[in-house]
Amino acid sequence: MFYYFSRFLIRLALPIYLKKLCLTGYKQLPQELPLLFASNHSDSFFDALVIGSVLKPMYTLARGDVFKNPKVAFWLRQINLIPVFRGSEGRQYLKNHEITADESHNALKKGSPVLVFSEGVCVHEWKLRPLGKGTARMAHKTWYGEDAVPTMKVIPTGVNYEHFRGFGKRVSLKFGDAISQADIATNPEEYEKWLREFNEILEKRMNNEILTIPGDLPKAEQLQKLNAFFENCPAPGKGNVLLQAIGVIGRTIHRPLLSVFKNKSAKLTARTVFYDSVLFGLLIYLYPVIVGLLSVILGFIAGWTAGLGLFIALPLLAWVGSKY
Repeated sequence: MFYYFSRFLIRLALPIYLKKLCLTGYKQLPQELPLLFASNHSDSFFDALVIGSVLKPMYTLARGDVFKNPKVAFWLRQINLIPVFRGSEGRQYLKNHEITADESHNALKKGSPVLVFSEGVCVHEWKLRPLGKGTARMAHKTWYGEDAVPTMKVIPTGVNYEHFRGFGKRVSLKFGDAISQADIATNPEEYEKWLREFNEILEKRMNNEILTIPGDLPKAEQLQKLNAFFENCPAPGKGNVLLQAIGVIGRTIHRPLLSVFKNKSAKLTARTVFYDSVLFGLLIYLYPVIVGLLSVILGFIAGWTAGLGLFIALPLLAWVGSKY
């Protein structure tokens, strides 16, 4: 229930948090098949929220260190996260690799999509980092392991951000050509060679969907490449004077509250990549409570019609403010 409640809030809130979300390849996704989405990872947990918001309920592999607190782990499990522990986090966690693989396999076997971040680490940058072997191992186990699922397909996925900090950005989510069992020519019994060929194919197809901007480019050239990439994801029109005026009102009303959330998120995530994830998480759970309380207070003072009007108006003003 917590998963579906959170999913409902996310799908309501993303259109407010983002200036625009553009989809490419979504209609071409295979239907009614087990799908393993192999994505880049440039904005921590927020990547999973963006991808999960447009797909049917799914499971996501997440870094294992955030599961070390049992209370936190309980709630992360409620939203269908599966922990992935790396060797660098301690040898005592290596035994969990098989547990992770089995959980992912079971999810795929019952038809649930699974999302894996194939780079293995999250960095705020516009390029694909070297792929780990985790996705290839999952594919090999699913296609050739015990209780195999040969119909599973791997979907190269690119989530591309206009910027990595805060609301009001465009996001381009692109799904590439599916990889099937037959696309790998290497004999699956030649395990390491098979993994290398799989990664070569996956890397090529992922790069087709990912914005690439070298970090050493001058800012002006980076901006030029960003604008060129997002030409097919235009921001809402600026010609509507009325909506622009309402947008100014919406931003002005929400600025004090948003400032509190931004400052809190910045303190909690200093020198990490979790700013967007924490800010968005605070907003989706606390903003409805604040709006509800303000509406109830106004309802007692000015009548319940006014309270209901405020409850509807505030989110609408926030939406227009983010777009215009």
